[in-house]
Amino acid sequence: MLNTPLYSLDENCKQSLNILSPENRCLYNDENRIQSAKFIKNTIIGNKLKKRLFIEAGAIPLFVDILNKEKNEDLLIQASSVIGSFGCRIDEGSEKIFEYNGVTPLINLLSSNNLKLVESAARSLKILSLFHQPPTSIYEESGIKLLISLFNHPLDSVKEVAATIIARGCESLYSNNYNNNNYYNNNNNNNNNNNNNNNNNNNNNNNNNNNNKNSNSTNSSNNNINHSLLQYQNFVHINGGLNAVMSILASPRSKIQEACLYVISWLTRDNVQLSTFIVNDERRILDIIIYLFKKNKSPKIKLLATNCLCNFNQSKTLPITCSLKNILPIIIRLMSEEESVKEEAPMVLARLVADNEDLQRIASEAEAISRLSIFLKDSNSSERLKENSLSAIAVLCSSREDSRKQVVDAKIIPQIISSLNSSNYAIRAAACNCTKSLSRSIKQLRTSLFDCTIATPLLRLLDDQSLEVRVSASATLCNLVLDFSPMKQAIMDNGIIVKLVLLTQDSNDFKIRLNCIWALKNLLYMAEPSLKEQVMKELGYQRLIELIKDTDPSISEQALAVLRNLAFKDNDHLISELHFQDQLVPTIENRLASNIPEIIKQTLFVICNIAGNEKIRASVMNSSIVNRLIHFMEHKHCEIRIASVWCVCNIIGPDENSTSASRVLKFKELGYQKKLEMLADHDSNIEVKDRVKTALTLFKKCVFL
Repeated sequence: MLNTPLYSLDENCKQSLNILSPENRCLYNDENRIQSAKFIKNTIIGNKLKKRLFIEAGAIPLFVDILNKEKNEDLLIQASSVIGSFGCRIDEGSEKIFEYNGVTPLINLLSSNNLKLVESAARSLKILSLFHQPPTSIYEESGIKLLISLFNHPLDSVKEVAATIIARGCESLYSNNYNNNNYYNNNNNNNNNNNNNNNNNNNNNNNNNNNNKNSNSTNSSNNNINHSLLQYQNFVHINGGLNAVMSILASPRSKIQEACLYVISWLTRDNVQLSTFIVNDERRILDIIIYLFKKNKSPKIKLLATNCLCNFNQSKTLPITCSLKNILPIIIRLMSEEESVKEEAPMVLARLVADNEDLQRIASEAEAISRLSIFLKDSNSSERLKENSLSAIAVLCSSREDSRKQVVDAKIIPQIISSLNSSNYAIRAAACNCTKSLSRSIKQLRTSLFDCTIATPLLRLLDDQSLEVRVSASATLCNLVLDFSPMKQAIMDNGIIVKLVLLTQDSNDFKIRLNCIWALKNLLYMAEPSLKEQVMKELGYQRLIELIKDTDPSISEQALAVLRNLAFKDNDHLISELHFQDQLVPTIENRLASNIPEIIKQTLFVICNIAGNEKIRASVMNSSIVNRLIHFMEHKHCEIRIASVWCVCNIIGPDENSTSASRVLKFKELGYQKKLEMLADHDSNIEVKDRVKTALTLFKKCVFL
């Protein structure tokens, strides 16, 4: 039965629904029913109000019933078209279609011999996939194979639809897994401060304590791979999908070219294997893509072709003869095109220049930031355009101080800060990324960002409903708690220490745990003893040991850095075997056995800084540490060689009991002096040689009794 609120529809609409109603099927012939379906189709096209009225009247289950039970193909054509219209740009419609399982009969109709019926069903499936989540059946083996078979269909429109649905399948998987599997490195390092204090038996060589340079071990490799997307891409390829798309890319029809580029851009997204397959294909697919980018007049095709080239570049398969520098000005010009192109162009630009400071410079000099600023200031800009503009600005400012200055000169800091309060989580996350990039500048931390009181909204976002926002906000706070940040005290006054410690225990997300440990590390950098005490009161020594032992290398690395900063210039007050319940040295021994360079380096820095404590130094001398240090003096990473030599210096260093001579004797017996002499003669790194000279001087100064 139809629902009751028919009073909102006029008499013709009511009559059409009654004619199509299952209980009235015997009262009307096929022609009457076909005409009624046509009437409803023409009534709702482009009219959201009419769509909602028909939906409220129960039209969707009625048309789904027709798709499931009707035999008349002309009526099925009309019914499938109506279903597509109900799902176009209106959430209530698509939700009802999925609720009443309207997708299954549409997929079944793809097997029909009636080309018009197949085309109508395919177009409705395309609409449902483009504007909403694609049907789950396209992820099933039979669904994928059916879609791939449609590339051989005689109708180009059906091929176009098949390509679009597969592309949307990839896009949906990517979006759904973004929060869990796709993480922008939040390693933020403003400058490299090398504070070596041998007289105090401390070494705080903080290459990683300030916040903006990439670290090799921030994420384990598994966190960078969207496995669901990768599996889907590869399954499509194994079943001939990518080959089929490549075969029709050279079609003269722009809609086919557009659909093919769309699906290629998603099948090669973060997929080195498929990118390599295309670049090396004997059909010269790469040349076709480049040709379409250069010669085709369609802005949409230029944008999609750029996305493909961006994928090839990120997977390191793009030939060196293809210069991305020539692409940038065209992408920036695309920001002036039609809305659908203008919305996506900033994100393509962001992907192109990511991790490449030279390309960021070229884009900034081509006035990319000024164009993006216009979008942020324009109240008529769509939310998608604002989100992508913020993301592009974040990337352009990630490394270059000149780009950050352009953002300030464009006077869009207020827009960025206000975006932190947007009702759209994606905009909030993008705004967080912007503030993170801007906060890498000491000048902006002390001026523009401070003036806009950025700390308050960021602290609030730590409790945001969106995981992506919480991750981005916690990463930004890493910069705001640095020693030179004028916002550090205000943030501490708002209870940030308790909050950060609490979030280190968040078992739901690795990235938030990592960011919060990173922030604690930065908070402790060159900190006063009172602040160190405050942090350890909340964190606890046992919890710190647990974090150091964490199975994820990134967590362990940052926890070691927390201990390193805690021990810097400490006079037995905070670092003692008693505090750590005799677990400190055994834990360090365990971490020193790692084969991960960053773990080794941080562990060595910890040894440097704790060696000033006489009791701990004695424990170190009685451990396997003294036997292992010599092996790191030949490590391929010069920082590890430097740190290992500093460890020897600080362990040997004179103490009030004058027992350094016995330590020197032990090191000499283990072959350290000969090793140091060899490094002095043969190591190619100047800083290593300087540290070796210091160590050898200590050896020579000791007088044995």
